[in-house]
Amino acid sequence: MMKEMKGICFLFSETGTEGGWWAMQEDDAVTEDGEWSYEGLQYLEEGDDFTVFAQDGSVLWHGIIHRNSKTGRIPRQVIRKGKLLNDRTWKQQVVGGMWVHWIQKGMDPEAWGLLFIGEKRCLLRHQEKS
Repeated sequence: MMKEMKGICFLFSETGTEGGWWAMQEDDAVTEDGEWSYEGLQYLEEGDDFTVFAQDGSVLWHGIIHRNSKTGRIPRQVIRKGKLLNDRTWKQQVVGGMWVHWIQKGMDPEAWGLLFIGEKRCLLRHQEKS
């Protein structure tokens, strides 16, 4: 069964995530103080049907999520023996200057990232887990 959720799309990142996750916050999931709650945090998953809307309600993007975690990966920088070096074994994608875990397959990474700036409205449909 498909679950349909409306909310705001954004790049979720916090200490320990080692990069951002493309996500949405469900409209009704707020704390007593009016803050977003973790219960409403939904990561975009492979196969999700996802739509992002412009302020006027027109569709900016609609499609099925297909994660690409390889295109455009660059080495992470590490400090070894006091020197800043590129670690060729630890690579990750970057969008808008932020480390991310994946980008939408076949889409320009920066154009994809722009969809998640400015608290744009979105609609997410994904398979409910049993």
